[in-house]
Amino acid sequence: MQQAMKRRLLASVAAGTLGLSYLTAEYLFNFAFKRVDYVPETSADKQKYAAEYWRYVDWFKKIEKEHWTWSTDDGDDQMSAYFIPADDSAKAVIISHGYKGNGETMANYAKMFHELGFNVLLPDDRGHGQSAGKYISFGWLDRLDYLTWLNRL
Repeated sequence: MQQAMKRRLLASVAAGTLGLSYLTAEYLFNFAFKRVDYVPETSADKQKYAAEYWRYVDWFKKIEKEHWTWSTDDGDDQMSAYFIPADDSAKAVIISHGYKGNGETMANYAKMFHELGFNVLLPDDRGHGQSAGKYISFGWLDRLDYLTWLNRL
């Protein structure tokens, strides 16, 4: 009788531990990889650069650019990028944004390279900005997307 109670208690603890582990893993996975449709606020110490950042974003919104899209293999999901052409230049740069950003958040680098005579490509990585994807791939699939973009240049 006591042996049966120990087994039930052990089974209950194991089931609880498995359930809690699953919920914790699911939460952490979604926190790290799930698509976000906003750019998170910056920390207070970086807010002092906000006015300068928005000047670059204003430049990005005003400059002549092309919006490029292409469909992924299944044809339903669209990938998105902005291309800022330079006058009579064969030089090009692809500027990749960071975690939970998008191409627009790299406007400061885009302006710098454009002023140096580069054609600039600002892709929205998978799960970011206007690009498709339910989950962020941390560059694993994005590296292949860059090859597709390069073939368009």
